[in-house]
Amino acid sequence: MELAQLAIKSWNRFLTRNLSIHPDLVGAEHKFQYEDCQIIISLPSSRHLPTEPCSGERLRFNSYTENDGIKIPLQLWVDSVDVTVSMGEKLSLPFEITKHPPNRTDLVSKAQQEKLNKIAAVHGTIAERSFDLWIRTLRWKADNSSIGRPEISGHESGWSTYLVAQPKGERIWISPVSFMVKASKIVTSETWEAVASALQAERTPPVFVDLVMDAAEHLKMGDLQRATVEMAMGCEAFLRMLVAESLPPGLHAPIAAYVDDANVRPVLEKFVPAILSPEGLRELEKIKSKLHQLFDLRNSIIHKGDTAALSKEHCEKFLEVSKKLIRLPS
Repeated sequence: MELAQLAIKSWNRFLTRNLSIHPDLVGAEHKFQYEDCQIIISLPSSRHLPTEPCSGERLRFNSYTENDGIKIPLQLWVDSVDVTVSMGEKLSLPFEITKHPPNRTDLVSKAQQEKLNKIAAVHGTIAERSFDLWIRTLRWKADNSSIGRPEISGHESGWSTYLVAQPKGERIWISPVSFMVKASKIVTSETWEAVASALQAERTPPVFVDLVMDAAEHLKMGDLQRATVEMAMGCEAFLRMLVAESLPPGLHAPIAAYVDDANVRPVLEKFVPAILSPEGLRELEKIKSKLHQLFDLRNSIIHKGDTAALSKEHCEKFLEVSKKLIRLPS
C-alpha cells in the first residue's frame, strides 16, 4: 500500500451562545500562537447567512432592513465557531485514507490507530483550552459577561397562572404572559481587532475581569452569595495589582511581601490613592464607601456564614461599583 507523508491539523466546533456580531465580521478569523501551536478561530462564512429572520443553522438574525425585497441583517447571532490546531506534525499513512470517509480501520494498523487517537486527544485538549482563552478575551474586550455562557433553564413551564372557581374548578382567568427578548452588545470590527491584538501579544484577561464577569452571571442566576464573594475578590485583586505594579524594581523582597500581605483596607485607603491620577482619585472617592460595604459583606459571608444582608438590589449596586473600580484611570 502506497504511503504518504501527510501534514496534520485538527478541527473542532464549539458553541458560542449569546454572541452577536456586526455583519461585516462574517467569516472573520483570529490567528494566534498557543502552547507552541498555531490556532485559528473562524466565524461562520457567508454561505451560512440565512435569507429569512430567525432561521439558519450557524448564523441567525432578527433585525434587518430591506433593499429590493432582500433582507439585510443589522446584526447576527453566531451559534458556533470553528477551531483549528496545527502542531506542524506529519504522519506516514496510506495515501488511500484521504479518499474515504474518516476512521477506515482497515487501512491502518492497530498501532497507527492508537497513535491517531492519542494525537486527536492532545489536539482536542489544546483546542478546548485555546477556545476558553479566546472566549474570555472576547468577553473582556467586548465588556460582555454573557458571551459563550451556558444556557440556564429555570423551573418555569411556560404556563401562566390560572384562577380557578371552586368547587368545580372552572378556569375563569389567565394572568398575562411576559416574554423575554434576548439582547446583547454587538461585537464590532474594533472589538474584533482588540481581541486579535491581545491574543497575538499573549495578553490574557486579568483575573479581576474574569471574577467580576463571573459575578455578573451568578447575579443573573440569583446566586447572590457567590456573586458577592466574586465581586469582592475581583475588586481586591485589582487594588493589589495596582499596588504591585507601582512598586519600584529592586524593592527588597520582604517589603514587597508585606505590601502584598497587607489587609485590603489600608491598600484601599493609603496605598492606592497615592498611585492614581487626579481623575482616578476623584472616581475612587465616589465609590470608596460602597467598596468598604462590599468587603464587609464578603467577610460576613466567608467568616460567619451570615447572608442576612444579601439582596439583589444591593448586589446590583455592588456590581456597578466593581465595574467602575476596574476601569479606573491610573
